[in-house]
Amino acid sequence: MEIQSSLTAYKSLLESYGISGNLLGVFISLLVVVVTAVLWKLFFGGKAQRTGVLLAGLSDSGKTILFTQLISGVVKETHTSLKENEAQYIVEPNQGKTLTVVDLPGHEAIRLQYLEKYKDNARGIVFVVDSGSFQKNVKDVAEFLFQIFTDKQLNKIAPSICIACNKQDLFNSKTKTVILNQLEKELNTVRKTQSAALSSTSGGGEDSVFLGRKEEDFQFSHLSKFKIEFLECNAKPGLEESANVNLEELKMWISSLI
Repeated sequence: MEIQSSLTAYKSLLESYGISGNLLGVFISLLVVVVTAVLWKLFFGGKAQRTGVLLAGLSDSGKTILFTQLISGVVKETHTSLKENEAQYIVEPNQGKTLTVVDLPGHEAIRLQYLEKYKDNARGIVFVVDSGSFQKNVKDVAEFLFQIFTDKQLNKIAPSICIACNKQDLFNSKTKTVILNQLEKELNTVRKTQSAALSSTSGGGEDSVFLGRKEEDFQFSHLSKFKIEFLECNAKPGLEESANVNLEELKMWISSLI
């Protein structure tokens, strides 16, 4: 009733200036279109413009081999990358849809520098984990993930994130379920350590957000905005005949970004 009364009042006001009620209807329709367009731009427009798929992770996790497999479908001998690799990845050949895949260096001294360089264009992030050496590297993996998950800009644009548990052909490789559970525990520890460090300094944490929910142990489900998905893959054929390249699930995930 209040809305109807307001519209009647506006209609009377416009008619007092010689403006017909029909023109009011046109004005309201145009206003709805403009507001809808603005809201779509705010919530969906930014993602539509972002075309980057960033391959992140520690050195020797297999990012570069995974990159060459995705782009060219072949295995090439690689060395520890000290600069990025970038190429167009054809997602749907028949429709000409492509994304820009960027292999970021994993060396601790420079990885955040390259993440900073490319994060604004990130539509998705593939964080590559060496499933074979995960047990000894879990702390470093968790610390890098913590930096990604608490980055203020990444929280703003919220790219989809995939944790790719690579090197599944190794006899000592951990499953995605084991890696997920151990990372939750380790990220909880890293959060406590980082929070204590920030509380002891003034002005800290301005470019980061709190990880997960306060007063609760960390769970990946707390980061629903990133639509985090764990999957198992193998970018390089092993010595055993059964150890084939397995990237189909990852390719499907990348296709889902379109």
